[in-house]
Amino acid sequence: MVSHRRINRTQFLGYLTKLEQELPVPEPKLRQAAYQFGLMIGDLLDGAERQHVKRDLVIYSGISSAVIDQWRAAVGVEHASPRIDQAALGNSHNARVSGAMLTVRNRRQPHPQVVLVDAQGTIDAGTAAPPAERAVIVENLENFLDLTGTLALLPECGLGPEWQEADILYGSGNSITNHLLTPAFQQYREIGCLFDPDPGGIRMCDTLYQRGDLPPLHFLAPADLIERLAASTRVIEKGQREQLAMHMRRSPPCAHVGGLIFKTGKHLEQETYLISSPSTAESPDESGL
Repeated sequence: MVSHRRINRTQFLGYLTKLEQELPVPEPKLRQAAYQFGLMIGDLLDGAERQHVKRDLVIYSGISSAVIDQWRAAVGVEHASPRIDQAALGNSHNARVSGAMLTVRNRRQPHPQVVLVDAQGTIDAGTAAPPAERAVIVENLENFLDLTGTLALLPECGLGPEWQEADILYGSGNSITNHLLTPAFQQYREIGCLFDPDPGGIRMCDTLYQRGDLPPLHFLAPADLIERLAASTRVIEKGQREQLAMHMRRSPPCAHVGGLIFKTGKHLEQETYLISSPSTAESPDESGL
């Protein structure tokens, strides 16, 4: 069975060197590496003698040095991103991309700007203004698009007027937790997490908190969240309760919202924050208008 752990280029080249020197190699990993890089293992081992050493280690003798050279040349071709190499093999999801990106907007610069972060942590903000003191990460695109509604929601989450100047950040759902974005987050003094009040949103906040090298995090939710949850028709499952308990236990920013989800057994999507709750909606006057 092919292992789920990817064999990298350096490891594979090392296996070829050991084969050339008739030294022991881990046979399952050799076969996995050949499969990952789109090479036929039979072309390499055809006519070779196999000697078992111990466990999964074997020695092959009599392998053609010309074939080893051909494989070394094929494996040695490396592009700027491992994702490109794996895409050529139809296996791109097993490799990370070469960078990450954030979309940023705020009250002063409402038109969205793109910020790029490469694998070395270099930030290219392009035409974006310098970062604000605070940032609000939104999980879902609709909340990012409705800048007015999202900024109006922040006081309901207990945030002061200084948060009206915050950068609103979007990174395609849970991609916002990509570790490559860490340098961009470190530019801020504190960060609000406007995530879904559901097990997925709690997990995202926990992921960021566990990174340990970010500014203070706040899981944002309106003060009437418990009423909103109680009115929800979406119920959490038993297994999700166990996950919630773990995230709440180890990540203080998750404790309040996670506790309300746990208590009510319900969850929501954050787009519903853009709808007035029954308790805050205006009542009709006596004329019915």
